[in-house]
Amino acid sequence: MIVPQLLQDLSKRLNSRGFSVLLSALSVLFVLTLYYSQNPFLEAFEARTYDLRFREMRGAIPLEPSIAIIAIDDKSIAELGRYPWTRSQYARLLERLKAAQAKAVMFDAFFPEREDMVNDQAFSAAMQKSGNVTLAQLFEYGPDGQVKGVTRSLPEFERAAVSSGQINLFPDEDGVNRRVPLLIEADGKLHPSLGMTAAMIALGEKEYSAEAFDVVVGERHIPVDEQYAMWINYTGPPGGYPRYSFTDVVHGRVPAEALKGKVLFIGATALGVYDMRVTPFHGNTPGVEIHATVADNIISDRFIRQGGLEALMDMMFIVLLGTLAYFLTTRLRLYGAIPATVLMLSAYIWFAYDMFAAGHWINIIYPTLSAILALLTGGSFRYLVLERSAREMRSMFSSYLSPKLVARLEKDPDAAKIGGDTKDVTVLFTDIKGFTSFSESHPPQVVVARLNEYLGEMVKIIERHDGTIDKFIGDAVMAYWGAPLAQPDHARLAVECVAAMATRMGQLRSKWEAEGVVPFSIRGGLHSGEVVAGNVGFAGKKMEYTVIGDTVNLASRLEGTAKYYGITYLVGEQTRQLAPDVCPYREMDKIRVVGKQLPVTIYEPQVGPDALSSGQMARFHAGLAHYRQRDWAAAQSEFAAVLEERPEDRPSQLYVERCTYFAANPPAEDWDGVFNRAEK
Repeated sequence: MIVPQLLQDLSKRLNSRGFSVLLSALSVLFVLTLYYSQNPFLEAFEARTYDLRFREMRGAIPLEPSIAIIAIDDKSIAELGRYPWTRSQYARLLERLKAAQAKAVMFDAFFPEREDMVNDQAFSAAMQKSGNVTLAQLFEYGPDGQVKGVTRSLPEFERAAVSSGQINLFPDEDGVNRRVPLLIEADGKLHPSLGMTAAMIALGEKEYSAEAFDVVVGERHIPVDEQYAMWINYTGPPGGYPRYSFTDVVHGRVPAEALKGKVLFIGATALGVYDMRVTPFHGNTPGVEIHATVADNIISDRFIRQGGLEALMDMMFIVLLGTLAYFLTTRLRLYGAIPATVLMLSAYIWFAYDMFAAGHWINIIYPTLSAILALLTGGSFRYLVLERSAREMRSMFSSYLSPKLVARLEKDPDAAKIGGDTKDVTVLFTDIKGFTSFSESHPPQVVVARLNEYLGEMVKIIERHDGTIDKFIGDAVMAYWGAPLAQPDHARLAVECVAAMATRMGQLRSKWEAEGVVPFSIRGGLHSGEVVAGNVGFAGKKMEYTVIGDTVNLASRLEGTAKYYGITYLVGEQTRQLAPDVCPYREMDKIRVVGKQLPVTIYEPQVGPDALSSGQMARFHAGLAHYRQRDWAAAQSEFAAVLEERPEDRPSQLYVERCTYFAANPPAEDWDGVFNRAEK
């Protein structure tokens, strides 16, 4: 109450316009302060806009034609054997590349240990004969951020190579690689990166110079930060550069013309080699492609700049957009100023993208925040509802939050955001099996009484486990954990709730049978992940707090998928990972749901009276392993053994049917064991 009273007292001393100008000016000054201090929270959002500009707005751009990749891929591993290979294979590769007249060979790999004298000498001799090989180095950092060591190839290998390049990558806090250190200072000198070394060879440059925020290679001025890190101007999703399989090159299956004059990066693209990186375009990008992209940026003179000019433009637009947003509130009503501000911000975002395409990264988040704050403070400063909002929020949430969470909310009303917010939650959907048939065969009074009894018991269990009831959809229930108040153990609470529901449903079925009425069962889907949580609806008429997003959709589809497998509950992989010890889980399948490309692994929690024994679980998992290895007979035998003990186990029946079908109709060679769900 103190802050609103102070605002009211101040507004009495100033006229309305002067007070709104003051508030708007303070909001713009506040955003400028945040920009100057590089607020980590807002910087993380701005970094995401960097990714979006690549992935959703700009897309792929033409590639530098002189760059190609020789891939240590699955095909090569299948033909040449388990990786790492003997060095005689690398010697054979270099002989092929020498004959093809490749311009440069850049190894995204180092060879720090001896193999044997014959193979080591053969590899060293091949590098000397080629005269164009660059090996990798990897610098190690201590807790103080200083270089404490380096991993490099054997000295005789480095003497045989023409140069070396460091392959350090420093992803941001969210794991995305947006910058790469062009130079690393160690042992009193600067060590160029593999990509920069490749670009210098391609350009015929032997020297470079490093200045404050600028690395010069020939006529190219590369923008860097104070640590010589360059923003990577990604050219597109992984797989854009020509890739030639290592084994194809070694066995002469790649025409020499395809390799002639090329700068060739040699690195791993096979998932099993574990050199996958997160980039703005994709979560699994081979590290060698990042080094190739750096070389491409330097050769083609295409960079992303975020220097003094861009900072000046950022501050100018923070002030300009904040001022314009305030001006709109003085000329238009609030409901008119809001869409006008949205249009203004849309135009600015398009301008920011256009500048990005030209190589200048200007900020989106801070100018947008400045406009929004100026709009809110300039247009609605009289609407002082701090206490009233807290009461309204408590009143709204008390109808579907557990008393424990409502008590937390009363102590800290700001702990829950009722506007749109990103949350990590676990979502539960349940439905009654065959409820339509049950309702058609019983009088309405019986249907309603039974439904109320069932829903009442389930609501008690959900509240007891601190869940939030979202809604009832006929006989279906939607609930979630982790919103509106954060719950770090949301997955554990949800799985424990499901276990309690399974036990209680068993008791209710026994009770109904004793009363001589037809019992019914339920099924459910449980999934954990990120959602958008907030109030949805029409203000003043019908509003409700809910969660939306892919996590909610997948939980709903898991509930429907449980019907196909004839089981009670299905949970997603993320839920099992977050709550591994609550109960045993039976891995059910890998499925691809409607509208999604990536498969998901689904599990059946072993809860309630219908849980499998440990022996049955072991049999089923053994059958599943054989099934994915295409050993249909062995898989069918294991599933049949489960059915001998549990003839009603529908998942085992399904896999027996699949094994029978695949034995007669083998799947394609690229079959990944994923089952495509054709229904939602």
